[in-house]
Amino acid sequence: MTHRRQFNTGPVTGAGDVPAGSRRFAPPTTRRESRTGEDGGPDTSGKDREKLNEALPTDGSGGMPFPITKAFPVDVLALGVDRQNTVCLGRGQSAWLSEMHGDLSRPEEYRRFLASAAKLERSFGDGAIAIGHDLHSTLLTTLHAHRITRMSRKSVAVQHHHAHAISCALDAGVELPVIAVVCDGSGYGLDRAIWGGEILCCEAESFVRLAHLDYFPLPGGEAAIRSPWRSAMGVVYAAMPEDWSSVSVPTFSGVDPEQRRIATRQLETGCDTMPTSSLGRLFDAVAVLLELCRDDTGEGEPPGEASALEALAGVHECPPYGLTLDGLALALSKKGAAVRLNWRPMMRAMMADIARGVDPSVISARFHATIVTMLAEAAEWGVRTTGVDRVVLSGGCFVNQRLRTGLIVELQARGIEAKTHVRLPTGDAGLSLGQAFVASSVVARIGGGAWPSAPSAGSETVY
Repeated sequence: MTHRRQFNTGPVTGAGDVPAGSRRFAPPTTRRESRTGEDGGPDTSGKDREKLNEALPTDGSGGMPFPITKAFPVDVLALGVDRQNTVCLGRGQSAWLSEMHGDLSRPEEYRRFLASAAKLERSFGDGAIAIGHDLHSTLLTTLHAHRITRMSRKSVAVQHHHAHAISCALDAGVELPVIAVVCDGSGYGLDRAIWGGEILCCEAESFVRLAHLDYFPLPGGEAAIRSPWRSAMGVVYAAMPEDWSSVSVPTFSGVDPEQRRIATRQLETGCDTMPTSSLGRLFDAVAVLLELCRDDTGEGEPPGEASALEALAGVHECPPYGLTLDGLALALSKKGAAVRLNWRPMMRAMMADIARGVDPSVISARFHATIVTMLAEAAEWGVRTTGVDRVVLSGGCFVNQRLRTGLIVELQARGIEAKTHVRLPTGDAGLSLGQAFVASSVVARIGGGAWPSAPSAGSETVY
């Protein structure tokens, strides 16, 4: 049984899932992501922009008309996130999405974002409006939301992966509630960890975190996002804590020795580490271990690790590493806690294969197969537990076709149909639609009642 817990007006303190000894860090306000991009998939900003422009031609109002089957309860403007940004205006059964903006830390992109938001905002006239923004308090989009919130308006902080899930449900025409598998590079979590490998049960105005990839530490915090080798060190440390320092990884030899020493100390002391459940960062780690990448990300936009691993796997059809239901940790450790999906046995088996000289393409294929099996088991468990049989897949990791198609096929074999995005990108460029609908639903429910500042970290999140 889940318990409905309201917002609290103070800081989120839910420590239940964060490993002891780890500091909680908010995701950086502005950053250069690793080769996977902000969503965890490859940097597909150009392709996402083309998809938006082709699917949703502009109508002259400053946005792209987007019909949906459910009506927005109240008029709303959602500001998206700081990379692969779109702004969404919602009214009735229509949404208008702006053009896509790149990294808002770049002045020219931020100016374009401000112009898009202002143009859509003006189309409302003087009427009351809700403002939707990300849960992360220091994103540029969140700060702008606070600036434009006036007495007649309500602003709602929407959790990143909840927005992804609702966006996909609306895009695919799926009735709520849904079981959502949301996998990406980073999104601020209710426990102040970085989420990104999530199984959620979502309504428009609430969600339950059913399961997630078990946390691993990112040494150096945001530096790990720019430097994939840091994710690899964190994963090896979490999988083999007793003898991890003796593990021979050729790729690590290319890392500056002083940087490695500092990262080692961070892992061993828990100082300046960021816990994450991100599948995108796990892809980073495996790509490093298979020597697909090594150095810190430069100023360019190299191919994503997720795509590199997909390409490496090629046409191989390999069985997953030997995981059982027990190995997936599909049993609640305590009442109301999210299930942790234990990827450590897979990682130890992969490290043994690397040491034996197994073909990296086979290892990559087995890694994909294991992740597919793990997510399918968790989603099926979620369906059985909740009775909700509608499943959606969203987040930047699903740009990886092998992962996306493999999970759809595996769920079909279990009698479950999974839906993906139809008109919008699966990454952050499509997130503002869900952010808008959640904010609108929350404002309609609360009405003139006491207004919260942030969602609470309960077993069920109710805004």
